[in-house]
Amino acid sequence: MGPALRLPLCGLILGLPLLAAAHWCEPPRKLELVAADDFRAGLARWRLEAEDERAVVTAQGGVLDIATPAGLSLWWREPLAGDYAIRFTALALPAPASAGPLAGRLSDLNMFWNALEADGSEPYPRPGKFAGYDTLPTYYAGFGANGNTTTRLRVYDGSQRRLLTGFADGNIAEPGERPMTDDTRLRAGQAITIEIVSRQPTASDPVHLRWRAGSNELFTRADANPRLHGYFALRTTASRLQIRDLKILQCR
Repeated sequence: MGPALRLPLCGLILGLPLLAAAHWCEPPRKLELVAADDFRAGLARWRLEAEDERAVVTAQGGVLDIATPAGLSLWWREPLAGDYAIRFTALALPAPASAGPLAGRLSDLNMFWNALEADGSEPYPRPGKFAGYDTLPTYYAGFGANGNTTTRLRVYDGSQRRLLTGFADGNIAEPGERPMTDDTRLRAGQAITIEIVSRQPTASDPVHLRWRAGSNELFTRADANPRLHGYFALRTTASRLQIRDLKILQCR
């Protein structure tokens, strides 16, 4: 079933007095809402890349509903730059029957951000298979991936994907990874707020990347040559996800 394609921009540039400035947004600057999607009018602001034509993606009634038997990426069409945060609420549900032997699992609340092709252009369309993104320079977080057994942060340099840090169960852990905990897993029927922060590092705060699930800041980075602008995508495979209340905020 194809997605609907009607969606007005529902977030104007305005101050948000009820949003306390995060500690990474240093006064006198404040967080401002610059874009949003309340998922009530379709998918016009997104570009879908699905490996399997049986994937079903809808945006209506306040919910972005993704049910897919295989790899799927959903790209926000506008590039992001400056000191910004992406926030949304996500609920993982059992994977659909179309996922075959993987039906019923909770898995893969994943995302790309600050993605650009090696020449600096917008990511070109890909068929949705995960390996197809190996050539795309980007950051990638996989929360509850591999059947809810790993949560990892990676960077892609255009030729390979490199593990930066993460959590994993048992013998699938890579060197340096910590064990999975309740805070690093998807939980059935429990929504969680995700926040990604991308900012220019400063002398007082060299951290340019923050990734939070609920109240837990799972990943931070202070790299010498960080990626600071590009495109954002939701990414998943053999799963069902419901996304609500996506906001993009800038520190201005």
